[in-house]
Amino acid sequence: MTKLAIITVTYNSASVIEPFLQALLAQNYPHWQLYLIDSASSDTTLQQATAYADSRIRLLPQVQNIGFAAGNNLAIQQAIIDGYDEFLLINNDTEFAADFLSILLAQRHKYPSEVLTPKIYYYNPINTIWSAGGGFKPRHAWAAYHLGENEIDLGQYDRDSVCEFVPMCCVLIPLSAWLKVGELDAKYFIYSEDADWFYRAKLAKICLHYCYEPVLYHKVSSLTGGSKSYSGAYYGSRNRAYFICKHFAGWQRMAYLSKYFVGMFVALVTKKYTWQEFCWRLPAFFKGIKL
Repeated sequence: MTKLAIITVTYNSASVIEPFLQALLAQNYPHWQLYLIDSASSDTTLQQATAYADSRIRLLPQVQNIGFAAGNNLAIQQAIIDGYDEFLLINNDTEFAADFLSILLAQRHKYPSEVLTPKIYYYNPINTIWSAGGGFKPRHAWAAYHLGENEIDLGQYDRDSVCEFVPMCCVLIPLSAWLKVGELDAKYFIYSEDADWFYRAKLAKICLHYCYEPVLYHKVSSLTGGSKSYSGAYYGSRNRAYFICKHFAGWQRMAYLSKYFVGMFVALVTKKYTWQEFCWRLPAFFKGIKL
């Protein structure tokens, strides 16, 4: 029997928290403990979560918004103290069937020490893949990508596979891997902390396995607003610059920073970025270099 610590970080999640908790409580695998880190939500997230009188739901409210990375770190620290050695990091804007945990944990028998991730669909449109694994693009400053993103599921990813990156929307991490790679880098606050962690995992030779049988439905960007919002544009640009400066030096750092910098202007000219988005991204890029 696996004692599973489930970690989720909320911030103004009132629109999604109840379906998420209901999906958890409906699981046919009962041996889990939820650590819900709330980053000082100003809506009714905490009140809604408190209404679920189940000892497996533990609330850890914060006095300020500490961000996704720091929130997960804090919860895992507490879970380790409590004796857990298996951590499921999961977004609360997700939904899943009653057998999700049992199917996911069954994969642990096949892959005893790997980091695992399920097939993740968009919540809407239906049958459209958001992530079926992923990796890094060395020619694009090691930018992370989702395999299968926006593809209709025709069974093309119905086999388990080793990959290098997946979004931390849902990942099952054993204690051994967490201790070897280390905590999430809280400087990212939100966005790219997953790319950073999996890049370090790659360097540490930690294996990441995509498992196609457990499936999850993600209400993508329902809480953060996505890449076109201020937070998406600002932290997206700042954190890419920080990632490059953190992991590369010398001519590689200059080459990757230059390529990303020029790419922002190209995106503006080709109308991939609006003028407003460009104005958010440009100063954020320089802030990322100074982090």
